Amino acid sequence: MENRIGINIIIEREKQGDKEIFVASSPDINVFAEGNTIDEAKERFRQGVAIHLKTFPEERESLIKEENEEYEMPLLTKIFL
Repeated sequence: MENRIGINIIIEREKQGDKEIFVASSPDINVFAEGNTIDEAKERFRQGVAIHLKTFPEERESLIKEENEEYEMPLLTKIFL
């Protein structure tokens, strides 16, 4: 079985004129994707990661997670000043 990789992603809502889109990015890998829905942004991100890892296969090793390894998600919050 091929080692699985785990990638934390952040999905942000953005306005583009009158339209609202969702942008998926990651602190783990230099890939960004956008979509009209969250699911579309996630799927495009997944496709972008696959292409990125074909181009830069050496980066895959740093993303491999052990079966018993806990996934630590980043904390994302908003503050007002």
